[in-house]
Amino acid sequence: MNFYDFKFVFYLAISWCNLLEVDGITVAEQLKDVLMEGYDSSIRPVNNERDILIINISMNTMSVLTLDPAEETINFSSEFILQWKDEFLFWNKSDYNITWLKLKESFLWTPDTTVSTSIDTNYLIDASERYVSVKHDGTVRQSIYAVFTNLCDMNVDKFPYDQQTCMIKMGPWSYTTQEVTCIVGRDIAPNDTDFGDFHGNSEWDFEGIVSSVGETEDPDVNFTFSEVHFALTVKRRPQFYVWVLLIPTYIITVVCIFGLFTPTANHGLREERVNLGITTLLSSAVILQIVANAMPKTSELPLLGNFILAEIFVVAIGVLFAVLVLTLHQRAHTREWRPPAWMLWILRMTGSSKFLSRNITKIRHKSSTAERIHYTGEGAYLFKNLDESLQSVREYIQEEDRDYFRELTYVKFFDRLDFLLLFIFQVGNALVTLFLVKQ
Repeated sequence: MNFYDFKFVFYLAISWCNLLEVDGITVAEQLKDVLMEGYDSSIRPVNNERDILIINISMNTMSVLTLDPAEETINFSSEFILQWKDEFLFWNKSDYNITWLKLKESFLWTPDTTVSTSIDTNYLIDASERYVSVKHDGTVRQSIYAVFTNLCDMNVDKFPYDQQTCMIKMGPWSYTTQEVTCIVGRDIAPNDTDFGDFHGNSEWDFEGIVSSVGETEDPDVNFTFSEVHFALTVKRRPQFYVWVLLIPTYIITVVCIFGLFTPTANHGLREERVNLGITTLLSSAVILQIVANAMPKTSELPLLGNFILAEIFVVAIGVLFAVLVLTLHQRAHTREWRPPAWMLWILRMTGSSKFLSRNITKIRHKSSTAERIHYTGEGAYLFKNLDESLQSVREYIQEEDRDYFRELTYVKFFDRLDFLLLFIFQVGNALVTLFLVKQ
């Protein structure tokens, strides 16, 4: 083709466009006028009234905004794509050179679809301003983008390692299965970038969407309605709750156990141990209240709540044992209490039994005639009294030495008892933590 032939074709194309665009009317406007002539947007677009209109509903994007376990709701933004065949809208593509035509949603018949599990819907674009795409063969494609607040049954037994599945139900509100039937698109796996944009938030990871078709019934009029079900699965990221609640609770309990059963403390400091235990109980109760406020009021506590409650019981039992040891230590000093033999054997203190024998309550003078010295002569009475006084002083010093060694032995005894209880409670606390956290 030479230059003149090309110029002729160019002017011919311009002339053809000028014929189609008369008085500012474009080809698209002419096509719209032809399609809308006699079109009734309130009539279901089928030639035979007995035909069933099939609507394909799929989810194109999904963003999890918030999930409230206490209210058992999930807030997400999503775009739903609806596609059906309008038998009243078709044209010859070669006549207009248009494959897809954009028309306002209010001009056409659209199914009155709604998310039945949603308690609040905020459409980002008003219905009067939304457009639909119409293909030359009558295929209509509608996009619905909104923020939904959806009901979601929560199972928080394994909180904060829980995984939630929320059911999203969508379908026509007025048309029965004899008029409109829904079909659904494919399932959506995590990180499925080929199909759309799906992701969670800072607390929840998107785990996928399983799509299915369901039906609901109206028993009053025996009507059945078709709908699609989207089972959205999200998994909680537990790091925040582990670092903010779980680990501090465990550390508080460990420190409290060390404070309750420190072997170096004597009986004069044991009253402060009880105060430490009560303060720790109050701290754990506050943490348990934080967890309870964030969870639904179910019949069972979540995993983290069970862990905190177990730590409270560990501290409470530790306080009771601290009170018991305080009582025994006080009794040993005031009532000359002798520990049973089995306790001495457990604490490996059988060699100290001679210091734990019953004490003498008063000074006894030796009256054996074999040991008594007979003084004669001048001053015998004076020497006799002096000898008895020295004997009494000697027995008193021996008794004081014996009491001193008894006190040292009791300190050693209760130190070992504290160490044994410290070991038992720390091991028990670690086992409780591992058992609950690994479930």
